[in-house]
Amino acid sequence: MLARFRQAFADSTLSAEEARDLRERLAAHGLQGQELEGLRHQLFAMAEERFNTFKDKKTVEWLEAASALLLAPGAAQPSQAEVFFSPGTECLDAILRFINQAAHRLDVCVFTISDDRIAEALLAAHRRGTVIRLLTDNDKLHDQGSDIKPLQAAGLSVRIDRTPNHMHHKFAIADERVALTGSYNWTRSAALSNLENLLITDDAAVVQRYSQEFERLWQDMQTYEGH
Repeated sequence: MLARFRQAFADSTLSAEEARDLRERLAAHGLQGQELEGLRHQLFAMAEERFNTFKDKKTVEWLEAASALLLAPGAAQPSQAEVFFSPGTECLDAILRFINQAAHRLDVCVFTISDDRIAEALLAAHRRGTVIRLLTDNDKLHDQGSDIKPLQAAGLSVRIDRTPNHMHHKFAIADERVALTGSYNWTRSAALSNLENLLITDDAAVVQRYSQEFERLWQDMQTYEGH
């Protein structure tokens, strides 16, 4: 864990992406109490190797940000949210990062998937062991260019709605702690032409509500067998 902090400290700047990665690693290691305090002490010692005085502003700023990641379990931390817009690749890139960063589980509930770049990211996540559940519309999966059938054939668990109405959701949950939602369809036209939006948040209440709805829909919908 200290080696990862040292790597992030190389340029004396703790970016939002580095902070997110370190927070995830801390959670995965499950450090508590004296272990956290010991790591915090090591961070200060590491910083002391870099400067001669605490007046070095950039070093102090980095140390303050890094130390904040070591809050005791249960301490309140502000939720984070990111917003993206299309046309352009902003939303697509955010979705790809979201999929690639899912470590254990990915629940996807989308109207359709026809952007091969997203389908390929889902397949890559599946191959590295991420458990993926996919909910989608029963009519749109038959559209030309739909990636649903190939994804199901590759081993992803897919369920579809049973009604003549559309399952028009566009949301996903990664590792039961981060939610993605918005108007953005997972299609090439959404990136190339449409005015769309996307929100990613780790707000616990929001994530819980989306998770509950996903579970409700998962139980209600029927398994897609690929035909």
